[in-house]
Amino acid sequence: AVFHRAPMYPLLLVPVTFFPEFLQRPVLVLIQSLMVGCIGGLIFKIGKHLFGGRTAVIAVFIFILNPWVYFNVKNPMTTITQGLLYTLFVALAGREFLIMLGRHDTPVSTARLWLRRLAIGAAGAALALTHGATLAVAMVLLLIFFIFAVIRRNGRAIKTSIAAAITMVILIAPWTYRNWVVFGRFIPIAGGGGLAYFNGNVHWKGVMSQHRGESYIDAGLRAAGIEGTEAAVTHWKGLKDITLEDKINAKMREDLRQHPGAFLKNLLLNAVEYYFPALTYHFLAVKHLSAENFAITIFNAVLWVLALMGIWHCKKDKRLLPAGLVLTAIFLYAIWFFPFATFIGHSLYTFGTMLFLSILAAKGLMTVGNIR
Repeated sequence: AVFHRAPMYPLLLVPVTFFPEFLQRPVLVLIQSLMVGCIGGLIFKIGKHLFGGRTAVIAVFIFILNPWVYFNVKNPMTTITQGLLYTLFVALAGREFLIMLGRHDTPVSTARLWLRRLAIGAAGAALALTHGATLAVAMVLLLIFFIFAVIRRNGRAIKTSIAAAITMVILIAPWTYRNWVVFGRFIPIAGGGGLAYFNGNVHWKGVMSQHRGESYIDAGLRAAGIEGTEAAVTHWKGLKDITLEDKINAKMREDLRQHPGAFLKNLLLNAVEYYFPALTYHFLAVKHLSAENFAITIFNAVLWVLALMGIWHCKKDKRLLPAGLVLTAIFLYAIWFFPFATFIGHSLYTFGTMLFLSILAAKGLMTVGNIR
């Protein structure tokens, strides 16, 4: 039993194991390709509603031109599933948010409205169960929804946010209970935050930096005061012993209290590296710069330049709300990774934001061609 992995993606892989071994990878690629198709459909739907059909089409093309889509499709990792569930969750919750603001209205029966509320909660729970960090993403998004609903005194929206949150908690509770029974700890989804924190810290120049020839996990364990090596005390990039989890989390809290300045510096570096890994080369403890780092930096830089152009155009047209909503979706997903090790499986952590960045980039590209 492990405490540092969320259960949703392994559960989705179970049917794949019933196929002969030589067919398992092709079946996985097929399933994740279908998920990518669904993501493209959701990007189109969101983009069309916020910015129009032409922008939506361009957003889908930008998304499918992203080379890391194809890299992730062939790998048994949570990336594609996470991206799909986050896009679905934002689409479902975003529709109700826009209805609250009076920007979208389709009359529905009471029964259908409750189904929508349950669907938001189910999508949020499924998202949270793919990765521990996405629990915060879903909870904060629903909290923002609730706060706006209260401010606007919108009874329908208040009920929607509360019902969705309760549904989400109910669906997550069995896994939380499993963690309590197995490990005797309150772990809502997954642990591993302390180790990820130190992995991210030693990545940069500092007092407890990674040494050349030393794995980042070995360096993280050393910085946290954990005796043993990666091979001895971890499996699947997480700690084996729950008591070590307690120790490393306590050490993380102590480090945050004692070195708030270093934390803020590392937070900023992680945020830059999240999209532009080639720009942080001079701050690395162990210098490493690959062609992939350059490619990621250039690709993301182009998208962000186009996205900023799109936001500026929306500002000129006094239509900042749609751009602000998409930007919020990007920010709410990304921020939870910044305190930790953003360099591991780089495209895995950024993928959930690229779907929405594609929409803003498409809007910017429309302004370049002066297309209305």
